[in-house]
Parts: sequence; C-alpha cells; structure tokens
Amino acid sequence: MPGRAARTLAAALAVVAVLVLPRLDVPHLSGSGGARLGSSPPARPAKGPCVLRADRLVLRGARFRGVVSLRTGTGSVRALKFTVRSLDAVNLDLTAGRGRAAMRLRARPATTSTLRGPGTGGVATIYVRRLTGRVTGLGGSPLPADRTVSVTPDAVPRWLSHPATRTRTITLAAATASQITQFGGRLSIKGPHLRATRRAPHGA
Repeated sequence: MPGRAARTLAAALAVVAVLVLPRLDVPHLSGSGGARLGSSPPARPAKGPCVLRADRLVLRGARFRGVVSLRTGTGSVRALKFTVRSLDAVNLDLTAGRGRAAMRLRARPATTSTLRGPGTGGVATIYVRRLTGRVTGLGGSPLPADRTVSVTPDAVPRWLSHPATRTRTITLAAATASQITQFGGRLSIKGPHLRATRRAPHGA
C-alpha cells in the first residue's frame, strides 16, 4: 500500500497548500521523506488565517521592502513585505483556516524546514501581517535594546525600517508569523504530519 499512502499524504498536503500558500502546484514526495511544495505568484493572500510557528526562524539574505496593500476577498489589507534568499524554520508548525475547517501541518521534531528562492541567487517574496519573536541575530549588527518584538504594519522598528539597512540575516527565536503568504520559492518540509484541528462533537 505504499503508493496509496503517498497519494493520500500528497492530497492532504495539497489541502493545506491551497489554504496557506495560494496557487501552489500539487506537491510531491521526495526520496528523503520530505515534501516539496512548488509555488507560483498568488493573486491575493489566503482567505483564512495562516499562522507559522517555529522555535527558530532564520531569514537569510533578507530585506524589508516596506508596508504594502494586498487584495483579499473582503477588501484590502496592509502587510509587511520581505524578500529572502532563503528561510529556515526549526520545528515548523503551520496552521491554516479557522474553527472546524482548520488544518495543522507539523514537521518532524528537531528538523529544519527550508524555503529557498528560485535558481541561483533567486529570492522569495513573503507577506506577513504580524511577526513576533525574540531577536537573536541581525547579521552582525547590534541587537535592539528590546529584543522581544511584535512587528506589524503600524509598528515597524527602526532597526528594520532604517533606509540604510542592507540585506542581512535576521534570526528570531520562538517566532510566529501570522497571515503569511509567499511566492517565488520552494518549501521543503521533512517528515510532514498533517491533521485536522476540528474537535469531536460533545459527548462523542
């Protein structure tokens, strides 16, 4: 039954892909046991809430591109725009949707999931409504006095928005990225585990 199991996992990942990373190609399983999700530029961010959590989040070759307006089914929303050469998420935990429709995708414990820009030197573009965590690295630059941050379109710290800020590696511990959308890259997840978060009826 290995073929059937692989098809089932691929189909399940496709459900999360539609919810979280709009207009993703159908995922396939790699020989190393990871799942790779190819993507194309989304027309608009995902309709439901999409939350990425990681024990450590590393944005390599990152540059903050400012606050932009994105279209949604209910109107425009403001979001933070980043470009990255790659993004590493240690102990990835991704939730998409809300209530009974929510799905949760987790990587195998103690693994690093990676989003890489296309080709050699390519970049991926990431949009996020809120980014929280503890800053532990700024590519050799001095760390902020207050290392615990909550970055939103209305609260962008100077160390991130300063016009002289160059492309660099940004590292956050205990990171959460809310309402996240990306395109222009490929996400590799090791040992993905998918489950619905819906609760059983009372008394079942």
